[in-house]
Amino acid sequence: MTGRFDSIIVGAGAAGLTAAAFSRGRTLVLERLAKPGRKLLATGGGRCNVTHDSNAVEVMEAFGKRGRFATDALRAWDPGAIRAFLEDGGVECVVEADGCVFPRSGKSSDVLNVFLAAAEAAGARIRCGVRVVRVVTDDSGGEVCGVETSDGEIFHSPKVILATGGKCRPGLGSDGSGLEIASALGLEVVPVYPALGSLEIAEKWVGRLAGIGLPDASLRIAGRGVKLLEARGPILFTHRGLGGPAVLQISGDVAQALVAGVNLVSAEVAFVGGRDACGWREIFDGWRHAGGAKIVRNLLSESLPKALAAELCVLAGVPGALVAANLGREHARRLSELCSGCPLTITATDGWDAAMVTRGGVALKELSPRTMESLKVRGLHCVGELVDLDAPCGGYNLTWAFASGRLAASALAR
Repeated sequence: MTGRFDSIIVGAGAAGLTAAAFSRGRTLVLERLAKPGRKLLATGGGRCNVTHDSNAVEVMEAFGKRGRFATDALRAWDPGAIRAFLEDGGVECVVEADGCVFPRSGKSSDVLNVFLAAAEAAGARIRCGVRVVRVVTDDSGGEVCGVETSDGEIFHSPKVILATGGKCRPGLGSDGSGLEIASALGLEVVPVYPALGSLEIAEKWVGRLAGIGLPDASLRIAGRGVKLLEARGPILFTHRGLGGPAVLQISGDVAQALVAGVNLVSAEVAFVGGRDACGWREIFDGWRHAGGAKIVRNLLSESLPKALAAELCVLAGVPGALVAANLGREHARRLSELCSGCPLTITATDGWDAAMVTRGGVALKELSPRTMESLKVRGLHCVGELVDLDAPCGGYNLTWAFASGRLAASALAR
């Protein structure tokens, strides 16, 4: 296994395996875990949300202004091409109502096997249980010569693709080591934060609702040290706070604010998206006429989960046996304000062990968008989650990992 290789890929995740699948010549893939693709197997709840039912431009837009950096990668391998690649490998894909694309089998292992087979067909050799600690360069530090492992073993190559992932889910392979390697080579690394995770809430009553979901809620965050954040979609109550798609959208910004020194972040939750306090008051007025003898708490449970309705009535000071006909102006005001903008206090995100994506990473200005090669160190390519690009849930981040890995491999092949 020792000797000189045409290229070395560090990391056997989504980006690394894609690079291996499109590699040419004598290619070595080094993975620190005992098996390749551990994080890929865990994506999408084990079903693997491989991409999104959209085109290259729409995927770029999901990444915001910085998404333009991904132009070459995504135009060369867009969501349609990714699906075609998987289907050529025997994995049929299906599009769900939200546009997310999954293998019809619902098994992420099927996706992994396609990439492993393609890497083997390309002649790439995967060696697991090997931790790379350094990219070796020439005396000037301007050109790649190979990599060094934690055992002191050196593998020689003029081309190295860093596909180590970011820092989230260290048990699945992304432990931040790639960021350290890139920084040691003089590349600027944008500070990293855990993104696409849950939020911890100070109010104890929230935890009592663990397991309850709201199909369409909205979350608004604003305050000192935090820019205005708004998200709408499903929300899930957890034992420690809030999760679900709407929460995932803004968790990275919250984590960034907390790390920057904001101790507590204030939030407001509207339990029915698009319904403000006036809308709730109109409903309460209707109760007085149509259901005057019915208990307020029971009426509220027709719009919200029963346990949540009960908690909101307690917070609003509404007696448990109060009937709609006796719902006074003050109780109605308090209850409508809670339903349309319940104040909560965010104390933390769920951190690196549970977050799905790393925000931050190797600065885009350090890399060529046409090849993913470093502009400082010749022969060094950085791909996937290691790079400072992240998007909301929906298969966008995995699409970037696949496309950037392929772009780097294609550049090496040329």
